[in-house]
Amino acid sequence: MFINKIGFQADRKGVKHKHLANACGVTIQTFSRWVNNKSQPDLKQSWVIARMLNISIDELVEVKEE
Repeated sequence: MFINKIGFQADRKGVKHKHLANACGVTIQTFSRWVNNKSQPDLKQSWVIARMLNISIDELVEVKEE
């Protein structure tokens, strides 16, 4: 299972969630679902977020074995 750290990393970097949502072309509601691990961004959206936060995609997600 993938656990994203989008909210944590955005807050750490001081980047507004709405700004990241706009950059990914999604609503703030969709972005909120990503932050709360109710859904996941696709690879392209993950890449955009990682680039905007100046981190790797590896830093954006954590893999947990079930």
